[in-house]
Amino acid sequence: MAFFPASAVFLLIWIARVIRSPDNGVVVAIATLPFGMFAAVKVAGLSLLVTDLLASLTMAALILAWVRAGAHVERGVLTATNAFLGFYAVYALISATILVRLFAGQFLVFPMNVSATGIAVSIFFQSTMQPLAPGMSNVAQAGYILLSFGFFVAAAAVFFRRSPALGERGLAIAAGINILLGVLDLMALDTLLSVIRTADYSLLNQHSFNGFPRVIGGFSEASAFGATSAAFFAYFTMAFLIHRRGAHGGLALGNLLCALTSLSSSGFVAVAVAGVVILAHMPVYLGRGMSRGFAHGFVIVVSLCLAAICLLFLLPGVTKSASNVLDWLIFSKASSESGIERSAWARAGFQAFAETGGLGAGAGSLRANGLAAVLMGSVGLPGTLSFAIFFLLAISGGRRITDPHDRRAFHAARATALTLLAALMLSATTPNPTLFLMAVTAMSAAARQRARAMQAAPAHARVHPA
Repeated sequence: MAFFPASAVFLLIWIARVIRSPDNGVVVAIATLPFGMFAAVKVAGLSLLVTDLLASLTMAALILAWVRAGAHVERGVLTATNAFLGFYAVYALISATILVRLFAGQFLVFPMNVSATGIAVSIFFQSTMQPLAPGMSNVAQAGYILLSFGFFVAAAAVFFRRSPALGERGLAIAAGINILLGVLDLMALDTLLSVIRTADYSLLNQHSFNGFPRVIGGFSEASAFGATSAAFFAYFTMAFLIHRRGAHGGLALGNLLCALTSLSSSGFVAVAVAGVVILAHMPVYLGRGMSRGFAHGFVIVVSLCLAAICLLFLLPGVTKSASNVLDWLIFSKASSESGIERSAWARAGFQAFAETGGLGAGAGSLRANGLAAVLMGSVGLPGTLSFAIFFLLAISGGRRITDPHDRRAFHAARATALTLLAALMLSATTPNPTLFLMAVTAMSAAARQRARAMQAAPAHARVHPA
């Protein structure tokens, strides 16, 4: 086992905040989301990221606080949303321990660890296939999924009791850190960033396009950084349009630039989806509550942006360069070596679904591409349906939310969740829903649950939880 001393700084920050209140652990864990390659501990060849470590410790601290207080089960815990996510986690565990052994050796899969050893299936990429077999990746993925479930339940309970705005505080810190790490990577300060690049992942920070480096920030590759930046852009753009705080606008703009400089197809698609989702929420931030000054400013800024884009495309070479970037990232992606390889992974995922009669080959048993192929191949129809129902329940509703802070958090979190889902549908390779998605769905679910609790309470008792 190896422990990285730099992670001790974050552990001390976590301890200092949790001593004041265990709820603060959720904020600190969310704030570390941009450190996608920062391993705190390595055990048996597996890297435990600092975010995963702090999320685990937060769950333990909250459970201890609950037991010491002798409290009853919090109302925000007993929900249908938690039940469906819990079923997904339990089924993932069953699939990773039982189903993978039940179907072992019956068909070929792309293993989680990409290796040149095995059966070559194409001359266009190096990934090879191997007979389905249990391994450490089953344990790892089942553990990550259980951690995601536990963190969602813990965060949703805290947000229900306190406020979803507590999660927004962590997201604001995380968004600022994400911009900082992007700037450091753009400046090629690899020696400084090596302190937080401790996970046993392949570091892909040397790729560029037409001389422009692909920014990866605190992650191992551009795709994850681009998608994460797009999600921060979605949250704080929506928050800015609803609340009109300049700090939110700055975080949104900074993360938009991060997503674009990643030169990642996942990042570009996620930004496009975020834009569509934000436009679809126009009735939320435009209407009777909008001041005349903000309305004029909004129209002027949008008009200036459109005019600037039009003028930019009149410059020599800009149209051609933009066309080349879009062609490379999106239109010709399927015919590239990476696109061909990922298409093969996706087909293998769907094939595993068929070979197992819809039960799935087990979480961590195979590498697929795209959340649909990953879920169907790994956890089959039961896991896929339970996750889909959980997601719909977590982001649905919201019309009854009257508290302005809860309302802002709900709509911003929902926009972020949809942005993250779009990125996962494009590039996910594992069934782990990620702590980022769990954090924002916990915020939206808690905001809706708080509104229901307020309406169900007697008129004289309708006060928001502290």
